[in-house]
Amino acid sequence: MAYFKIEQNSKGELQAKIQVSCKDLKTGKNKLVAKRVYNKDKLTEAKFRKFVEKEAIDFEEQVIKAYKEQTEFKSRVLTFPELMNEWKQTISINLSHNYLLRAEDLEVKFNRYLHSRDLFYKPVSDIKIRDIQLFLNEFLVEQDRKLPYFSLKKDICKKIPKADIALNNALIKCSMFSKRKSINLTEKNAKEICEKYNLDFNEYFDNCTVKLKYSPVTVKGYRRILRSVFNEAYRYDWIPKNPVVFTKVTSNGNNADIVAVDEKEVFSVEESNKFLKLLEEQEDLYIHRTMPLKIMLLTGVRNGEVHGLKWSDIDFDKKLLHVRRARQYSSKIGCYEKAPKSKKSIRSIPMPDYLINELKKYMDWFRFADDDFDKKLDQYYICVNMYREKTHPSSLDDWLIAFEKRTGQKRVTCHGLRHTYCSLLLSQSVPIQTVSKYMGHADSSITLRVYSHFLPDTQNLALNALNDILDKKEGN
Repeated sequence: MAYFKIEQNSKGELQAKIQVSCKDLKTGKNKLVAKRVYNKDKLTEAKFRKFVEKEAIDFEEQVIKAYKEQTEFKSRVLTFPELMNEWKQTISINLSHNYLLRAEDLEVKFNRYLHSRDLFYKPVSDIKIRDIQLFLNEFLVEQDRKLPYFSLKKDICKKIPKADIALNNALIKCSMFSKRKSINLTEKNAKEICEKYNLDFNEYFDNCTVKLKYSPVTVKGYRRILRSVFNEAYRYDWIPKNPVVFTKVTSNGNNADIVAVDEKEVFSVEESNKFLKLLEEQEDLYIHRTMPLKIMLLTGVRNGEVHGLKWSDIDFDKKLLHVRRARQYSSKIGCYEKAPKSKKSIRSIPMPDYLINELKKYMDWFRFADDDFDKKLDQYYICVNMYREKTHPSSLDDWLIAFEKRTGQKRVTCHGLRHTYCSLLLSQSVPIQTVSKYMGHADSSITLRVYSHFLPDTQNLALNALNDILDKKEGN
């Protein structure tokens, strides 16, 4: 017997799931095969029910026929929205929430595109290489993009009492910028103003639009997600090949995924020493801020990794720092802990004597607040506030911005400290394989592509080596 259930999706659209019981030819056990039905023609609920009943009968007959012919029944190939939902459930356990948010952003854009090409309700096997290539191409050309802000069409101050303008910050902003019409308010704030003063929203506010195109790096990120999703369809043998693999994202003839680090984004040797000296001057009040920055500069750990460090990850005897976890922030769930970026990111990094001595001083700062600190090394994080409590992953970069501005230092981000670590090692002729290992890169080719310009000039070294060989030859 076929069984079906009609329900509404998140958009209020009717859809149904049909299930039929049959026997597995290999095991002889009962199993369920399923089929989804969508209300493409916008039928009423009564008419859609009749349509589903007919589809259920047809589906059951197909299953029975397959069993009589002793052939394995293959369920319907999923549509992209169904495939995407399954993929998200599969990877949600292992990947960061921020990656999932990017995937959901892509999902909205790609579903809209599939609707425009009448592919939304069709199997993923109907989505071809050209369809995906055209989708990616749209992001590489300038187009009007609506921002989540609204600007004024005309002066609003005449409609608002002066007393209110003086009291309300949002309205003060209106009065300051109304003549230039460059004010940007959220839709919520703009509508609140209109409701309060009985104004026509469409008469006074307009959605901000700008002509923008996405960077190739962003588009390649979308492409990677699509490739991963369609790999699932390939794995299930629903498509003969992954169409995303054959697409390209180019910019000025360059198809490189990885962008080299600019020297402006890192400290030089002299600037690094000055930076450390300035941090030392702040330690009486801000040791809980300065120490994580020193760790980033002298070990190359990522911002999320330094926030995931606990005191139990520091091995003073072997002079090693062990990267075992990361703490990140997602607008969806807040702060959370996860495994490092990749398997290679789980690593042990040697620490210079200077950093070890500084960490020992930092330990004393923790002991001052807790006499049992040494028994709780696996409980205390290294990145904390003045109360020894773990902090928000963005707080360190915020403090660094203020610190650099206050001391007149060159603007280098927390990730720039990681870049600095790598560039300093390479400038001192540390082997690229060793640097790649400490950075936690998947392989040394990534390190080369991003940091090769920091390698010392080896032309003279190569020429001197060849000259030495030839001199020996002539001597013989």
